[in-house]
This record gives sequence, structure tokens and C-alpha cells, in this order.
Amino acid sequence: MSSTIKRTTLFAAALAAGIALPGVANAADLLMDPPVVEAPEIITKSGGWYIRGDISYDFRSTGNPTYNLPGNGGVTSFTSGSVDDSFNIGIGIGYQVNDYFRADLTGEYIFESDFRGSTAGICPDPDAGDGLPGAPCVSSDSSSYTTFKLLANAYFDLGHYNGFSPYVGAGIGGAHIDWDGLTNVANCTTTAGSSACPGVPEGYTATATGSTRTDQHGGADSWRFAWALHAGFAYAITEKTKIDFGYTYSRIEDGAMFSWLDGSGTQGYDDGFEDHTLRIGLRYQIW
Repeated sequence: MSSTIKRTTLFAAALAAGIALPGVANAADLLMDPPVVEAPEIITKSGGWYIRGDISYDFRSTGNPTYNLPGNGGVTSFTSGSVDDSFNIGIGIGYQVNDYFRADLTGEYIFESDFRGSTAGICPDPDAGDGLPGAPCVSSDSSSYTTFKLLANAYFDLGHYNGFSPYVGAGIGGAHIDWDGLTNVANCTTTAGSSACPGVPEGYTATATGSTRTDQHGGADSWRFAWALHAGFAYAITEKTKIDFGYTYSRIEDGAMFSWLDGSGTQGYDDGFEDHTLRIGLRYQIW
């Protein structure tokens, strides 16, 4: 009888253990962290030749242009002068030396920018020799120009973070400025305390308040020194392709702007240009 009770007790204990142990294992499983699945990182090549293409928008500015006065009257500045912003397209070829240094040669075409300015002075005296000065004269001036910029650039990549590569850089080179002709509309006007302009100077047309004249000066073109500072970041789309978002500050030195009316030489000079450029582009590693 006692042996039967022992066997029954052992069987019950074994059955209880068999039921309890899986429950303990399942509870332990719930305390374990789930497996982490990481997205594969794009591995880019650390060296080789690449080509690039960019589109950008240039916020442009210039100082006051200057011009020579007739009859060796000296040099004076425009009373006001401004240039419009413009779009830009560019291409280039470069070499990625290692993970942190690259260099390229870029050519950029900046579409037409308009110039608007004004001057103030004294109109020619139609009664020269009478001892009286000419009348006050103001003018409005307009022109436009295009730019081709050629730069050699060097960049330092500041690390690589999940496909992103911030960078800084600098470039030097030249820019070709091609000015259209300058249209000058001069107005000899009546002023307070004066009954009228003293007659109509030669070449001027009488108006209700004085006289006016329109002249067309020939435009000038020239190569100038240019330099630039770059900052931005690139993102690796594929092993060989990166999209580039950048900012560039560049300076183009001053040069010839327009000629004398008879085309005998340069009368006006611009004061150079400062560009603040926002760009987006693609870089593709060819080998």
C-alpha cells in the first residue's frame, strides 16, 4: 500500500514539473531584448575620378561703378547702382584623393543680370562763354551682363555620418564679364529759383521741364581674377552617386564696363561683384 502511494506521489510531482518548467522558460523569454536589425550602410569608394553638375541661384551685389568725365573732368561714381540676382548652371571634373580630401575644376555660366543706375551733375551750357553754369542734370542708366566663371577648387570632407559628408573648401580662378551697351538717358531739369534750363544743349530735345538726351555706349568685356569659399554637405544615394547641397561666397574683381560714345576707349568701370550662391548638384564617380 505504501509503495503504491510513493509511486503515485512521484508521478504527480513529475507531472507538475513538466507543466511548470515550460512556463518558466516562456517567462524568461519575455525578459530578453528583441533582435536588432540594422539597415545596410552604403559603402562609397574612397578614391577616384568624378564628374559633377550643378544648378544654383546667385544673390548678386556690386559697389558703385565709376566713370570718367568728359574733357579730363576727373573720375566720379554713379549716384546709385544695383544688379539683379541670376540663375547659374555648372559642370566639373574632379578627383577624390581619399576619404577626406578632393579637388575639382568647375565651369559656371551665370545668366544675364540687369544693371540699373543713376548719376547727377551739370548739363552742358548751351550758351558757353556767357559766364553762367549749365543746369542741373540727372540721368538714368541701364545695361546687362553675363558671366562665365572658371575655378580650381579644393575641399575637405569633415567626416562621414550615415551617408552624410559635410565639407568646406576654397577656389581660385577667373571670370569673364561680358557687358552689353549702356543706355544713358540724361535730363536737364528746372530747379527751384531758376525759371528754366538755360536753353537746350546740343543733342538734347526740349521737354516741358527742360531737355533730355539718350545715348548708347558700347559695352566692354574682360577676364578678371575670382575666388570663392565653399561649405555644404553631400549625401550618398548609391555607391558612386552623391547629391550635393552647398553654399558659395565668391568675389570677382573690378574691370571695364562701357566705352566713350565715340568708342575711343573705356569710360566706365564696374566695382566688381560679390555673389552669395545656393546650389544643388550631383557627383558621379566614373572610376
